[in-house]
Amino acid sequence: MERVIETLDAMVRDGVIEDYVIGGATALMYFSIPNFVTEDIDVFVNLKTKPASTIIDVSPIYNYLVSSKHARIQGDYVIVDDFPIQFLIPYDDLSKDAFAHAIRITPEQMSFKIFDLEYSMAIMIQLGKEKYIERLRTLIRHRLFDERKLEPLLEKFNLVSTWAMMKQRLESLR
Repeated sequence: MERVIETLDAMVRDGVIEDYVIGGATALMYFSIPNFVTEDIDVFVNLKTKPASTIIDVSPIYNYLVSSKHARIQGDYVIVDDFPIQFLIPYDDLSKDAFAHAIRITPEQMSFKIFDLEYSMAIMIQLGKEKYIERLRTLIRHRLFDERKLEPLLEKFNLVSTWAMMKQRLESLR
């Protein structure tokens, strides 16, 4: 993971991207949440140049990594130091807000930003995929999140009723 962070930091220094935040299950692992398996590292990036249209060209990222960082492309992923990375652009108001409110962590002499736990939860609630529902079940079971931080986010992004239905479903499966 250290080499991945070094590579992402180099992308910022070299002007390929403006900034990055790690999301998904990789970010959740830093909140001491057990049993989250992921096949990749979700890296949300702000591009140096803002796209003029809704079509976003991420080829500068791929070209930079393949040519200067000895990465390789495999499907939707860029493989850096044996870690598959999926580059994502903050795609809506919630993911943009999560990006803006990311928290900096400093494990093992590294420093990088990840999505805050409650923002990660809001994104999982919004997307509603089965794997996210399982992760939410774990979060509820272990009570690792702050309901007082989550509720305003759910209100702000109109997810209160979605969360209520998910919680009801999760509790009925116990």
